[in-house]
Amino acid sequence: MSRGAPAGWYADPGEPGQLRWWDGAEWAPDTVAPAGDAASDSEDVPAVLAEEPAEKPASERPAPAREAAAPDRPVRAGTVWVWLAIVASVFPFCSALLVDAVTGARLVGYFVLPAGYDPGPGPWVIAGLVLLTWVNGLSLAASVLFAWLDARALRRRGIERPFGWGWAVLVFVATLGVYIVGRTVVVRRRTGRGWAPLWGWLAALVLGLAALSLWLSVVVDALWRSVTLGG
Repeated sequence: MSRGAPAGWYADPGEPGQLRWWDGAEWAPDTVAPAGDAASDSEDVPAVLAEEPAEKPASERPAPAREAAAPDRPVRAGTVWVWLAIVASVFPFCSALLVDAVTGARLVGYFVLPAGYDPGPGPWVIAGLVLLTWVNGLSLAASVLFAWLDARALRRRGIERPFGWGWAVLVFVATLGVYIVGRTVVVRRRTGRGWAPLWGWLAALVLGLAALSLWLSVVVDALWRSVTLGG
């Protein structure tokens, strides 16, 4: 084969069983194992093997064989944002524990007992309750923000069209359950995983409701003692 032989992969006579790239003028310094039979017989190799060739950029050489694709890495279904959304949505259930039973009983009695029976809580208590109400509202708003950040994080991980974060707005009238359940269904279909946030939300909701029930029972008991004992 003359120096004008077309560019391509040829059997290397110096390294049997290897291929070397010929760019039509010079040899590349590296060799590769052939994927099948050599592209040509050894006698067709251009007689310039002894020359020191300049390496041809790898991007300009055709690959002799297709490399096996690397296995896909599993997509993590959980994000820190979904856990923050769960905590923020359950906080209002537990915030009642910040109000002591006597104050709660006086507040309830002020609205349900006959006029004049109880003067009701003082102005500082009322101010504290108003502040707590605002904190609860901000906590619910934060859960919606965290749901948006969670959906954005899922898209960045390659999960196309995650469950709509707008459903998290229902936390103001119900719970975050619609978003959490919908998110779990979509993520499970795309990745085969993603149960943890659902179970975490259910556990947090049960604990929050239990705390609220305990507080209400203590308040009702304090109100009953106030009515029956007159103190």
